[in-house]
Amino acid sequence: MAWHDPEGRLALVRDGVERLLRSRLCASTPAQHGFLAGLTEDRGWLDGHKALVKQRLDYCMERIEAIDGIECEAPGGAFYLFVRITDERAASDKQWVLDLLHQHHVLVVHGSGFSPEFGAGHFRMVCLPAIDVLATAFDRIDQFING
Repeated sequence: MAWHDPEGRLALVRDGVERLLRSRLCASTPAQHGFLAGLTEDRGWLDGHKALVKQRLDYCMERIEAIDGIECEAPGGAFYLFVRITDERAASDKQWVLDLLHQHHVLVVHGSGFSPEFGAGHFRMVCLPAIDVLATAFDRIDQFING
């Protein structure tokens, strides 16, 4: 999709359309069959899985709170975190994310990629990896910000 908007008047409209386009991505048929089995078969595994996700989310929140230069509100039910960059050296969230990737090999997504207006100054990360993987990532983020 191409936009011609030299004066930037359609920025919010473009943002909304791009969000709609991203939401049109859907699960594959095999994944949908798996979802159906999850609804109709024994769900005893779910309590253990929820506890594991909660443990990893809590770990992420603790680590974020302990690192000067980032902060985050706990999500209400997602396994993604939208982390605010308070590191004053960050000129833009996109450049901050690229520098983190190139210098410390941690991949997160710049918030302005989700919304130029509301996502600027943030990055998005997932809290599902194993604790040891998260620990390595947070150690690197802390090193990147605080030397």
